[in-house]
Amino acid sequence: MAFFLTPEVIQNESYTFSPDWWGLGCLIFEMIQGQSPFRKRKERVKREEVDRRVREDQEEYSDKFSEEAKDICRQLLAKDPKERLGCQGRGAIEVKQHPIFRNINFKRLEANMLDPPFSPDPRAVYCKDVLDIEQFSTVKGVNLDPTDDDFYHKFVTGSVSIPWQNEMIEMECFKEINVYETDGTGFFYRLFRREASASAPATVRGGGG
Repeated sequence: MAFFLTPEVIQNESYTFSPDWWGLGCLIFEMIQGQSPFRKRKERVKREEVDRRVREDQEEYSDKFSEEAKDICRQLLAKDPKERLGCQGRGAIEVKQHPIFRNINFKRLEANMLDPPFSPDPRAVYCKDVLDIEQFSTVKGVNLDPTDDDFYHKFVTGSVSIPWQNEMIEMECFKEINVYETDGTGFFYRLFRREASASAPATVRGGGG
C-alpha cells in the first residue's frame, strides 16, 4: 500500500492505531477510484500541498462509489482521529460491522477458508490493450509479442515502477533511514553497530589449571 500521512502525524500529535484505519480508508478509495484521495493521478504536487490537503480538504467521490463505499471512506478518513471508524473504543469490530462488509464471514476469512473474488496471475501483464501500459510506465510505444509473453511466463521480475519510486522520493517517507550520522542517532548507524557487536568474536576468558 502507498504511504499515507494522517492529519495527526503531520501535526506531530500522539497516536496509536488511528493512522492504520486512515490508511485503510485511503486504500479502499484508491482501489475504487484509481488514485489517491488527496492527489490526482499523475499530478505533480509538492509535499507541503499534499499535507495541507490531508489536513483541510474533503475528499471528492465520483459515481464509481456506492453509498456504502462513500460512507466507510468518509468514516475512515475523518480528520479527527476521535471520530474515525476504528478509533471509537472497539477497534476492528467497528470496521467489520460496517454494512459494506455484511456478506463477509470474517472467521472463515481469517482461517483462509474463503476464495478471493480475483486472484491475479503474477506471470501476466494486466492491461486491456498496449496503451494501458503507458499509464504506469515512462516507456512509450510498448508492443507485446509472443516472445514477451514467454518471458513473463518464466518468472516474476519484482520490479518497482519508476513513477512509484519517484512518488516515494517526493513524499520523503524513507528520509529517516537515509540519514547516516556518526553521533549514534542515525538509523543505519544504530543498525550496523548492533550487527557489528553481534558478529564480533567472543573473548575467551580462562583460568590456569
